[in-house]
Amino acid sequence: MIKPIANLSVEVIPQAVIKRSIREVIGGRADVVMDSDDLDDYEGASFKFGNLEIAVRHYRGYPENTATIYIDEKIRKVEVITSLVRQILGEFGLTEEALEWERAKNPDL
Repeated sequence: MIKPIANLSVEVIPQAVIKRSIREVIGGRADVVMDSDDLDDYEGASFKFGNLEIAVRHYRGYPENTATIYIDEKIRKVEVITSLVRQILGEFGLTEEALEWERAKNPDL
């Protein structure tokens, strides 16, 4: 089960891009916040998914109506990431059809 959290305590990296707006992905599961980090300004939310922390964000300048799933950087195996992405999509009520990109398509990125 996915639960909103106020802040991440881990570093996260992008693992999948969804062809939906940030608000459409997050829905009523959490408040969409405006924030910034070393990369740029973004809107999104952070979540606890099992023992993992994840974020769903849309950075300024990224294509409209997309949201990116960020997963704890400690998770490195592509097979594990692929499985997690599918589980996270399910938690947000999305199917694989919503994926624009995922780590399995470019594991060395």
